[in-house]
Amino acid sequence: MIKTIRYFHFLAIFAIIFVSAGCVTRTITVKTNPDNALVYIDDKLAGESPVTIPFTYYGTRKIMIEKRDEDGRLTHERATVFEKIKAPVYEVFPLDFFSEVLWPGKLKDDHVLNYDLVKLEPLSRKEQQEKVIKNAEELRQRVYAPDF
Repeated sequence: MIKTIRYFHFLAIFAIIFVSAGCVTRTITVKTNPDNALVYIDDKLAGESPVTIPFTYYGTRKIMIEKRDEDGRLTHERATVFEKIKAPVYEVFPLDFFSEVLWPGKLKDDHVLNYDLVKLEPLSRKEQQEKVIKNAEELRQRVYAPDF
């Protein structure tokens, strides 16, 4: 009888530990100056800044930010960066088992990234034509360059 009561208490404590077991909430928050810029994370539209998205895995993320006007023209220079999202100490093996499974509370890991966008100066028609011709010439040189 005493063994069954002890066994029941052990199971009850074990169940309570796993029911109240912790988890880690991971998020990336992207803020820009000016606000309302489109944010792409890993080539997927995340939304307009400031934007917060959850993630599962740590590592390098490709973040692209662009700001357009009502007509769809870029008003600020497009920014593409590769951000390394590092795991905190409690998410490194073997500690991650305790923080993910056994820790009795919830942990929050929020990475906040801030970016300042550079305003584009409008180009004259002649400058636009010269830029297109220069880009075309560079492409032509790349096509005809021998591969080594």
